[in-house]
Amino acid sequence: MLLQFSVENYLSFREPVILSLVPSADKEHSDNITNKAEFKGLNTIAIYGANASGKSNLFKAVTVSLNMIRSSANTQVDQLLPVVPFKLDDESKSKPSSFEFQFVAGNGKKYIYGFSAFPDRIAEEYLYFYNTNRPTKVFDRTETDSYTFSRTTKKELEPIIRFTTKNRLFLSSATLLNAEATRSAYEWLSKGIDTFMNVSEMQDRVAAYYMKDYDNNSKDNIEFTKSLLKAADTSISDIDYSYRKSENLPPEAPRIIINNETILPAVEIRQEVKTEHVVTDEDGNVKKYTLAMQEESLGTTMLYLYGPFIKETLDKGKVLFIDEIDRSLHPFVVSYLIDLFTRNRNSGAQLIVTTHDTSQLSLERSRRDQIYFTEKDAKTGVSDLYSLDDFERPVRKDENIQKKYLQGRYGAIPYVHAEDLV
Repeated sequence: MLLQFSVENYLSFREPVILSLVPSADKEHSDNITNKAEFKGLNTIAIYGANASGKSNLFKAVTVSLNMIRSSANTQVDQLLPVVPFKLDDESKSKPSSFEFQFVAGNGKKYIYGFSAFPDRIAEEYLYFYNTNRPTKVFDRTETDSYTFSRTTKKELEPIIRFTTKNRLFLSSATLLNAEATRSAYEWLSKGIDTFMNVSEMQDRVAAYYMKDYDNNSKDNIEFTKSLLKAADTSISDIDYSYRKSENLPPEAPRIIINNETILPAVEIRQEVKTEHVVTDEDGNVKKYTLAMQEESLGTTMLYLYGPFIKETLDKGKVLFIDEIDRSLHPFVVSYLIDLFTRNRNSGAQLIVTTHDTSQLSLERSRRDQIYFTEKDAKTGVSDLYSLDDFERPVRKDENIQKKYLQGRYGAIPYVHAEDLV
């Protein structure tokens, strides 16, 4: 369960911003809260804001920091790290980018893990967990190569320092070398969150889920995706998925070459996805027709891509970040996808999305602390992140927040200067 993510000095976020999934004292919509051990977390968050206000940059911060954790053990000694500080002032460019996760791992314990990095090195890194109300240190790293440990972790972790180069994360190095003190935290960070920024990224990964079903003669993911399409009121009654590997490629096709010698033919995977439609003609006759997936609408394609990831998130109690979830989807369908996480709150699954679909801005279905906004200062270029719950004047539960948002009451909207348009 994700409790909080924070970022500082990365892309348009110069100052620290916090995305919190810890419920406030608000008593409204208790169904929108999920539990893990003795901890509570919001099961959905929706983030609004104008184009280029920072919504995607927040998701990039989550994605980049997670990728650094997951790939750190393979980082080469001279390899630069993918951190990009705020560049619109001279001071920030010389400071590290910082990221922090607070979460409940698979062992039921709360952890705080964070790090700061320059492009060429890790500046600081730390891991704490809670056995009581006070945090217990696992390790603390400062000035790149200065470490401290708790009395119980020092013997196990101190020898691993020599295997951790300046541009590698100690958490990853320690877990790779079978350190038990870091394992639970690393496993949650490496397997407990999925983030998606664009369609091509989803296409590359979704094939593996459907291929696994095909190889195992299973239709688990297909059946779940069909349920999404049915909820979207399409006429699709079935989905047929198949794939084949082709090794008999033409001579001009790429080959694997080592030392100027062709070793193996390139393998091409060709997928075929067909949808079955049940329609009734003018005479009342029911007929079935087949279409290729590429002939379907973009909305249908998006649900086909979302299906396996949403299913896995719900089944395993994971966290799913989707940028622009309303891409080509009707607001009713977006509501259905979000509501899946409320109806399955006991799974511990969480969904964080960015969207321009203002129909979701309703206190009849959401808590104040579930609605976030991003806004960029036009003068400084600095992005800010804040929730509806952060306003000094409490937002009444009967307030029309959709209308107020479009009127600019909460900021985070574009100011279009029509007079400048030609």
